[in-house]
Amino acid sequence: KVFTLSDFDDCSEKVKARIKILDKGGVQLTAENLGKINIPPPITTAAEQKRILGLQHMDDLISMSDGQIWLSEELYKSGQRPALDVQRSLTRVGVGADTPSRADAPAIKELAGGLRFELAQAASLSGADANSGADRQIRTRDALLLAMHQERETRLLSEECICLLAARIGTLDAAIVDGSLAGTDKGSQVIQALIKHVKNVVPDALNSIDETLDLTEVNRNDLEDAIKSFSIS
Repeated sequence: KVFTLSDFDDCSEKVKARIKILDKGGVQLTAENLGKINIPPPITTAAEQKRILGLQHMDDLISMSDGQIWLSEELYKSGQRPALDVQRSLTRVGVGADTPSRADAPAIKELAGGLRFELAQAASLSGADANSGADRQIRTRDALLLAMHQERETRLLSEECICLLAARIGTLDAAIVDGSLAGTDKGSQVIQALIKHVKNVVPDALNSIDETLDLTEVNRNDLEDAIKSFSIS
């Protein structure tokens, strides 16, 4: 389709001036030629206007849901920090380069893979039969919540790895059974003692994680051995 000068009446004066130069030079005002100078073709029909508006609304919805989290007052009152409702949240991993523990670090990506799904699945198992295996999933959920629980303190990347890995390999299960849940003094004491213990046992592995942001197989094995040697009393 070849456009006319009148098709650009609603455009800015700058665009109209450029269009007039093209027209005066005998250049056909086609979408292809306009694209060469980064001028979008004008919207000339009601159907096209409706399509563009629909795409704009879609972009707005994507933008709204990109990184959106749902904080629950009920979870906050129960002591969970952060009080994140994973079933209602839709999140993406961000850069977080200005924080001690980076969300986009390879180490975090390795340990947090599938985390949201696990938490959401466990949240839907309340009231399930005790012999269905639901109790184990719920215990794992509580261990992960304990590992992630923070009040106002910040953690190093290596410290986050200690906590998440401890939950992943079942070390925190005993604490959960003992009532050391997220948001309790007992739970906080267990996590603090765990971090201190691992720091004393494998300091070089932790330094490597903080420096490289990665969790190598060697460092992971060292962390697992140190975590397993921790006694929850």
